[in-house]
Amino acid sequence: MLLQTILLMGLIFNMPVGADSEYVPPFPKIDKFYTSIPITENWVRVPKKTKEITIYVEAKNTETVLFWLIPTGTAQWTERKLIGYDIKDDRDNKFSFTWQIERPLLDHLVVQAVGENEITNESLNIISTP
Repeated sequence: MLLQTILLMGLIFNMPVGADSEYVPPFPKIDKFYTSIPITENWVRVPKKTKEITIYVEAKNTETVLFWLIPTGTAQWTERKLIGYDIKDDRDNKFSFTWQIERPLLDHLVVQAVGENEITNESLNIISTP
């Protein structure tokens, strides 16, 4: 009876319950990732004179989204630069960051959705064009 009650409470409050009846936090999930400049074949082609770009993320079970710029090439994660973040302040699961572009681009734009105890990420390629 006690186990049935715990499972029922998990269903009512949408809280996963493990076999040992401990709360299991849901994993963060990125539903959408896009920018104020249209994406073509996983590339954001930023016109050379553009001074800023807004990055949008819709993510469930996420408290904070981190926005990273990583140079193209193999194993460049150690050279990443945090360009911004957004902390959840309402219940709409939408995050954004307006980034001031300071140099020509040929990089990966990576977003990380940070949940209670997990992180997930997605990336786009970003390049300055004439």
